Amino acid sequence: MNVWHVHSKSGIAHDQTSQRIEQCKSPKVTFFDAGIDISNGSDVVIHTGEAISPPDDLKDEQYYVHNHQIDHNLVITGERKFVLINPSWDEPHHVIYLNRSMGALEIPIGTYHRSISGKEGSIVLNQPKRDKFFDPAKEFIPQKLDKINLIKARQSPPVYWIYENNKIKRVYFNPLERKVKTLV
Repeated sequence: MNVWHVHSKSGIAHDQTSQRIEQCKSPKVTFFDAGIDISNGSDVVIHTGEAISPPDDLKDEQYYVHNHQIDHNLVITGERKFVLINPSWDEPHHVIYLNRSMGALEIPIGTYHRSISGKEGSIVLNQPKRDKFFDPAKEFIPQKLDKINLIKARQSPPVYWIYENNKIKRVYFNPLERKVKTLV
């Protein structure tokens, strides 16, 4: 399976951890290796219909941020939109429209993130790498973007990631100029 992560300057960084297995000859059957060598956890996240994780708090968006876990999210069914905010990146705001063909999205430590499913819902397999300090009671507390650097990062123009013509594309859209620029 391909594992990729947002790389602000050059686009997508890939790690080939395993290859898709095409030997399955059964009609209407898809089989692929979803293993990630470095993973030491496994979470199935099911959105049954429209859902946001973590949910909004009244009018405020909320995000997760992990200090002891690197996520590797693979869509099993449906599609999931991920919003990533990281003020330390050159481009601190990314929106990824993730589907199964894209492989697993790596979300690094310290990155604020949330996911949104459409009406059909979605199922995601997360195979995280957790360090020895991982504590689920501390890692999954919804956070508001209440610091200046986080607010500025969220307000910056996002870089969009889509899957089109069997490729992951990095797209920048400036609504003021009404132009779409493909970056990768």
